[in-house]
This record gives sequence, structure tokens and C-alpha cells, in this order.
Amino acid sequence: MIVNLIIIFLLNAISNCLGTLKTLFISKQMIRPTYFVVFSDALLFSYTIKMVSDSSDISYILVFALGKVFGIFLADIIEKKMAIGLLEVSVYAGREKGKEIADFLRMKGYSVTTYIGYGMKGKGRLVINIIVKRKDYKKLNKILTEFNANITMSVTEIREVTGKLTQNKIHPIEYKEKIV
Repeated sequence: MIVNLIIIFLLNAISNCLGTLKTLFISKQMIRPTYFVVFSDALLFSYTIKMVSDSSDISYILVFALGKVFGIFLADIIEKKMAIGLLEVSVYAGREKGKEIADFLRMKGYSVTTYIGYGMKGKGRLVINIIVKRKDYKKLNKILTEFNANITMSVTEIREVTGKLTQNKIHPIEYKEKIV
């Protein structure tokens, strides 16, 4: 009986994890891996339900429910490791500090767009837009915090971008030649 309970827990945890990842893949419009995930989830779920329905002990139902909860926990960990998707990071800073940040990010190979925005009482400030892969956000955030500037930042998940997304390393000398 203990072995069956462990099997039910693990199968349901994996099944629920796959179901959660399926939702993630669909929301990110990643259809190909969704086929495999749905098929695997269906197999695991149906076998787990068969095991639970063949028993008359309440512990099977309890372990089934615990497996569902653990599956969500597991899916959250996996999703954070995969870091699928794109983010638009908008940084709001004073004009001089903003130019310094934008130029530094460009030198590091980030695709950066800047424009003047107006804050409280019409005071002009630089808005820096960066589109970055979600897995690279921590590195970008570290760079931004190293400037120790009084900046405001907003982060938005985006669905699609066309054009250059890769972070190309540009040698500082090449960068200076490009802006001159």
C-alpha cells in the first residue's frame, strides 16, 4: 500500500506539473512542446485516476490531492529555471544619468531606445526602453542597480517582438566609432 501511495503522489505531482507547464507553453505560443506535454499528462493522469478509483482507502485520495499541490510547486521551480519569454524594461532617470546608463547598456550590446518623457510638474527625464530575454533580466537588473541612481523602473512581459533580440557584445572602441 505504501508503494502505491508513493506512486500516486509522484505520478500526480508530475502530471499536475506538466499541466501547469502546458498552460505556460500555450500562453507563450509555444505549441510544439505542448503536444508532448499534453500526451504525457493524459497518460499519467489516467493511470493515477485508475489507481485511486481501484482503492477504497481515503489515504489514496489524500495523497492524490497532495500530489497536485506538490506538482504546482514543482512547476513553479521549473518555470523560473526555464525563464521563457521577453520583457520590456523601461527605466526612468534624469537626462544625464539616463544617457550614461543608455550608453553603457549599448556598449554591453543591449538594444536600447531612449526618448524624453515628462514626470511630475512637467520635468523632463530620459526614458530608456530595453527588450531583454527573461532569462537575462537578473543580469540587466544588476547592471542597473550598480549605477546607484535614483531611477524608477517598470517591467512588462511582452508577447512578440520582431527584429534583433540577441545581446551582441560590442567592443568599446567599435561602439565609440559608431556614435561619432
